[in-house]
Amino acid sequence: MTSGKFYLTANCVCSTAKSIDEMKDQAVEITYRSFAKHCVLGDFLHYHGYCTRTRSTGLRLQDDGCVTYFKSWYRGKPCYYLKHSAIEYIWT
Repeated sequence: MTSGKFYLTANCVCSTAKSIDEMKDQAVEITYRSFAKHCVLGDFLHYHGYCTRTRSTGLRLQDDGCVTYFKSWYRGKPCYYLKHSAIEYIWT
C-alpha cells in the first residue's frame, strides 16, 4: 500500500454494494494510530461531533469503542476506511 495522505472520498451509502463488498472482502483491521497516520480526519471529526482537543471532556474518535479501522482496496485503489454506526467511510 502506498504511503501519503488519504482523503475522505465516499461512504457505503453513496457507493455500490459490489464495491463495498469487494473492499470488505480484502480488508485488514488496523489500529486507530495507523489509520490516523495516513488519513486526513478534520472534516470527518467536525461533522460527526468528535472532540479534537486532548484536554476536553468530549468523545475523541480514538476513544469510541464502536468504531473500527481497516485498510483495503476500493475500486482498484488503496484505501483506508472506518466503520461507524454500520456505515463504512472510505479514504483514498
